[in-house]
Amino acid sequence: MDLLEHASPQAQAYVTVLLRGFQARGQLAIVGLLQTFLNDEQKDTFSLHGVTLYGLEPGNPARSMQLNGLFVRKAACQVIAFDTMLPHEQTGLLPRTERLAVYTSHYCLQGDFHMGADALLAEFIAGSRAQFVGASNVQVFPLFHPQAEMIQAAPLAFLHRDAVRMHHLV
Repeated sequence: MDLLEHASPQAQAYVTVLLRGFQARGQLAIVGLLQTFLNDEQKDTFSLHGVTLYGLEPGNPARSMQLNGLFVRKAACQVIAFDTMLPHEQTGLLPRTERLAVYTSHYCLQGDFHMGADALLAEFIAGSRAQFVGASNVQVFPLFHPQAEMIQAAPLAFLHRDAVRMHHLV
């Protein structure tokens, strides 16, 4: 088996990536376990394939583009929302959930946020060693008037911890 066979994707997932003022819908090739793949600090970007990119902010001239591929910096991702729930063995979601509203600069997400059994509610996002925090049964609310239709719900989502501004119980 050569090096390229080791690096081949084990799964393809349809996702919506919410960025500051943009929504990218496409296929994410996942290599290995999802949590490991998302939080690999040696890889700064994701590759999406078969992408539709929407400029969400009013007045953005990039209203809609079809792209074969798009490279997205992990740090720019506010939310990665999956079209389907993946098996627990793939997601590695932590066992305890709390129903929260979590705010980024552009979006509010309400959902069941997964955290360790001993995690403090006030600190679980900022204190996370993982770049991405997992949530299930998520609803998405824009904090602006989008010029294009955008995602409203997802069974599984991961938020970049540095994008989170505040959170509270629902």
